[in-house]
Amino acid sequence: MQWSHHISAVISLAARMTPPWKVFWLAGLVATACLPLVSRFGLRDSWFFLIAILSVSAIWLGIWRQRPQPCQPWLQFAVAISAQCLGGLIEANTDASGHFGLQLSLADVCLLTGHLALVRSLWQLACQQHPQFPRHGFFQGWILATSLMLIGWQFLFLPTILHHGFSLDRPQIFRMLYPSLSFIELGMLLWLWTSSNAYASRVFLQLCLAILFFAIGECVFHGTSNSLAVPHDINLMCWLIGYVSFGSVALHPDIAQLGHPRASEDDRHAHHILTMLLPLALLFPVALLLRYFQALHPATIGILLGFFIIFIIGWYQLSTTLQNIIEVKQQLEQQNRTDYLTGIPNRNYLEQVVESSMYSTRVLPHSMNAMLLMDIDGFKAFNNIFGFGLGDLILKAVAKRLHHNSQAQGYHFARVDGDEFIVLMLNVPEKAIVEQQAWHIHQLLEQPFIVNGLTAKVSCSIGISMADSFTKHAFSNMQRESERALLRAKENQSQVECYQAIRDKPADKSWIISEFREAIHARQIVVYYQPKVHLQTQTVIGVEALVRWQHPLRGLIMPGEFVPHIENTDLIHTLFKLVLHESTRQWQLWHQQQLDLTIAVNVTARDLMNFDLVKEVAQALEKHAMPANHIEVEITESSALADPRRVKKLLSDLIALGIKISIDDYGTGYSSLLYLQQLSLHYLKIDQQFIREMHHDASSLAIVCSTLELAKNLHIEVIAEGIHAAVSVQQLKALGCYGAQGFLFSEPVPASDIPATIRRIESACYDIES
Repeated sequence: MQWSHHISAVISLAARMTPPWKVFWLAGLVATACLPLVSRFGLRDSWFFLIAILSVSAIWLGIWRQRPQPCQPWLQFAVAISAQCLGGLIEANTDASGHFGLQLSLADVCLLTGHLALVRSLWQLACQQHPQFPRHGFFQGWILATSLMLIGWQFLFLPTILHHGFSLDRPQIFRMLYPSLSFIELGMLLWLWTSSNAYASRVFLQLCLAILFFAIGECVFHGTSNSLAVPHDINLMCWLIGYVSFGSVALHPDIAQLGHPRASEDDRHAHHILTMLLPLALLFPVALLLRYFQALHPATIGILLGFFIIFIIGWYQLSTTLQNIIEVKQQLEQQNRTDYLTGIPNRNYLEQVVESSMYSTRVLPHSMNAMLLMDIDGFKAFNNIFGFGLGDLILKAVAKRLHHNSQAQGYHFARVDGDEFIVLMLNVPEKAIVEQQAWHIHQLLEQPFIVNGLTAKVSCSIGISMADSFTKHAFSNMQRESERALLRAKENQSQVECYQAIRDKPADKSWIISEFREAIHARQIVVYYQPKVHLQTQTVIGVEALVRWQHPLRGLIMPGEFVPHIENTDLIHTLFKLVLHESTRQWQLWHQQQLDLTIAVNVTARDLMNFDLVKEVAQALEKHAMPANHIEVEITESSALADPRRVKKLLSDLIALGIKISIDDYGTGYSSLLYLQQLSLHYLKIDQQFIREMHHDASSLAIVCSTLELAKNLHIEVIAEGIHAAVSVQQLKALGCYGAQGFLFSEPVPASDIPATIRRIESACYDIES
């Protein structure tokens, strides 16, 4: 009893582990093999139709449970096999005379309908989802079908016509359609193989087996009896293998892969197809030659042999030419999928991976797909300072290191744009692995890159997006979400950010524009000033005017919260005029207190497009009796490129008035070397990200040194922004930097606090120990 219990447990476990389609197929083959034994007991027809009806039921059950897409071809497939089974059942039950099928009947209508429906089903599977009709495989399929029909004509149909005459009302002539349609079905299989992902699945082998055995059964039946006699056991066994294989196809979990278009139909396996077509093309003439060899004249045999030799030579030449064309096309496709600069995959490759993964990658339970979008921090500064040549070499080094690592871990890596890269992770079991990979990338970049003798340290920001499903729509969403996560990582300087939908909902800022106009009239907009310090003498040489919004209910609002919402409206210029007049008025008050300061005012791209800007500045200076050389206009690199000709003319007019011009956030925008060359600029302000990192980052220090050297040669003074540490002061003084500003000296303060702030700065000691 104990042994029997163990045996039953093993059988039960094996049944659970064996796929249903395989169980059905193996059981069906065993049942088919039992047909000759059952025939001895007079139960042959009952046994045959029992297996056939069970197979048809399995087909409908499999399609209903798996719901393959597209569904219409599979419904026609089920109808086709059902019609075949019904036709055989009607034929068997209506043959009372003992002479099988001497007259055309309803059974022939069902059998013909079944064949036509199967041809249509295979047709739709082969071409329905293709954006363009897959002509290449279509022609190959018809070559195969035509070759088989020619062979069938010689060995099956011609003897029937010669013996019975040609008339479609005769059943033996009409039933020549069944093997002919079977040949067409085999051609449709070749078309399906060349145009879809069927070649990658075992379900396609099952389908081939089913149609092949059905075709063999039809050919044997017609060849032995002109489709008139009662089928032999061999006929029934061939048809039963076909029925059982059709049932296992419908139960197979990969049924949906049949019909999904492959990425490149025309050239993949094209050379192998051509090789296969050689014997198919020669099949018919060789068959005729063998059959009538003794009746042919020797000269005719020589001519045919010569024809075969010429045909084979021509085929070889065509095969060689096709192989060369395929190689060239593959090279072009490889170039199209490869980044021209770094040699790693590009966006096209990534899209192809996504396209193929949607159909061929088996989705694991409880898994997810992740996209890591990374951007090198401050990379444009490398191009601005050292030129594009060095920047390209750094990109190549970064891409090579990250690509090798991604390949080793089985992830897809590509350069998508400029200094942006993507890592695509498929079937990841948990979110922690994705985040771990993001921080691993940071670790890979910690080791410096040595390029042309220069040691460069690179850091990056990474935005992560994840999705459970993997469709075209989901992939597009992942791209957008990773971009937003990357933007958040840069804004927060957090290095890695995962997309969260709740964060993506923008806060309602509609109140800003509606309340800002009232804020100007109510004098809620106030100007704060941040001192600029001359590093060598530690004296305050000027201040930068920075706007604040003193809201009666929301408190003090920083410009980053409201300026982006008004910069594309006329309010931004209204704000500029307010700051300009308030600054010139305040300078007059400081001048009366014996304070000799220069005031810097920020000008936006929209202000630079104003034709009256020079006139407005001149009127403000005249109104408050402020000398032009005591006001400084600060512009950013990106705003300077809004309209280069107009900006150049405007800046030249401001310089002609005696106003000083400063380039703000130098190194973070586009190159402004043209302005440095053509205009008599006064100041360059190095962006704070380089100042903040230069004491521990060799590349940032190199950028600062190069900027100072460039400015020195052009007779331009350099002001460093974002000074937070005393060590930065010591480094900049040693490098000969002109001035600095930052929280180490003072944060922006109201105008009334400036005198006391100046005294504190000039009396303080900013050494490294402090």
